[in-house]
Amino acid sequence: MQSAWGGKMKRNMARKNALWCGVVVAATALSGALSGCSGVPSGSGPTPPSQNASLAVTMTSKPALSLTGVSVLSATVGITGITFTPSTGTAVSLTLSPTVYPVDLTRLQSDSAFLGTLSLPAGSYTSASVTFSAPVITIFNQSGSTVNSTCLTNTICELVLTAGSASITATPFPLTLTSSQATGISLNVDLNTALTLTSNTLAVSFTTMNAVTSAQLPRTGSLTGALDVIEDFVGKVTAASSSSLTVQSSNGITLQFTLPSTVVIEDPQGLCAALSTACLVANQTVVSVDATVTTTGTLSATSVDLLDATPVDEVEGTIVLNGTVGQFYLVVAKTIVASGNGTLAAANPGDVFLVTLSNPTFIVDTDEFYNNATVATSTITTLFNSQAGLVNGQDVMVQVTAASGSASSADQALTTGLVRLRFTRTTGTVQSVSGNAFTLSNLPPFIGFVTNPLVDTVPGLTTFDGVTDVSGVTAAQNVSIRALLLNNSTFSFYAAKVRVQP
Repeated sequence: MQSAWGGKMKRNMARKNALWCGVVVAATALSGALSGCSGVPSGSGPTPPSQNASLAVTMTSKPALSLTGVSVLSATVGITGITFTPSTGTAVSLTLSPTVYPVDLTRLQSDSAFLGTLSLPAGSYTSASVTFSAPVITIFNQSGSTVNSTCLTNTICELVLTAGSASITATPFPLTLTSSQATGISLNVDLNTALTLTSNTLAVSFTTMNAVTSAQLPRTGSLTGALDVIEDFVGKVTAASSSSLTVQSSNGITLQFTLPSTVVIEDPQGLCAALSTACLVANQTVVSVDATVTTTGTLSATSVDLLDATPVDEVEGTIVLNGTVGQFYLVVAKTIVASGNGTLAAANPGDVFLVTLSNPTFIVDTDEFYNNATVATSTITTLFNSQAGLVNGQDVMVQVTAASGSASSADQALTTGLVRLRFTRTTGTVQSVSGNAFTLSNLPPFIGFVTNPLVDTVPGLTTFDGVTDVSGVTAAQNVSIRALLLNNSTFSFYAAKVRVQP
């Protein structure tokens, strides 16, 4: 709120002073007599009004690592409100769009979600509160017991848990914001704390201490001039120009990105020879966008990965092999529905499809590794060119030729003729570090490596969060990665992102 300029003066005295000063100024314009006139500002003038501060808000997560025999394959929740409480005055709420803002916490173990930027009065803020809808948790139960009375052992189950809220009062609160300051804050949901498995009952509590925390942005390792990084935002282009790009995802989130003068277009499939903004066609092109959250709280695209030149029915998610040749289960992360198919239109993150392969083509979305000499594309693509390349935990996007069933009937199924390998998100404990690589243990039980897998990082290409580079990665740290997961390779994971969990 703007403050008033100066104090009020009595009308009669103001008129007298104004008349007297007018005479003095006219008579002695060069003598400096103006400075002695009561009622006329001197020096630097009145104190300018206070301007609001700008606060960008992002979200990350920590995965559940301590659930014995239970792998969390998907954890989705809606953010229904975020409020910041000042030491004096009225609480300020972030406007969410959509109003129930969906986040996939399994993906946020390595990535960040952009929740928005709000303008709020300068001052000291003592706390933040976050409210959540009922989370939907999809698990692979390998515990040997029935979980939540319905989820049998060796089955994949979708469980709806309890809605809740959290209040954050620890660092960086109290948060002091100055006039015209532009900064950011990142909220973190710790599933390892919030989720508990007691007497074969899986439950969630957002009120548990440190289940939801926050940190001021930028974090260590952030790009220069950026508060945070938003990666792999997938959706259909709804508007494009030489300077901006608007993308709508399947979960209803629409983000607008500014484009640099030279746009980095990644095109592993050779869909558009121009490699320019001409490739970004509204209501046609399906893309994956990487961007920075700028210090002003806006989004600036750093690269655009072309997935499809025209929309087709597709489902992306996590593979769980079922032991049958030509089939696997796919736990949904996102969908693209072009045909209006009712099964696909009704599908939600966390749903489970039985996928049947029909003379499939296997391709790799190299994304950040596109045209990078350090990581030979041929090395990657030859390791994912048949069903033999499929392993538990891979993230794939499949083109759908037929789909049927429903989640309520637990019979969702689809047929595909194209399987595209994309980047897996997972978390483990560092065992050793050698050069640019490190080994991981304590991965989710369903992934099931016989020996600790190697994670390869690429200097100048792999981004880091929490540390500046691989030299900051040490044994016993829990790290989350976004990486291509490949079978029978020297390195099981080729990491585009490494986040050291606090």
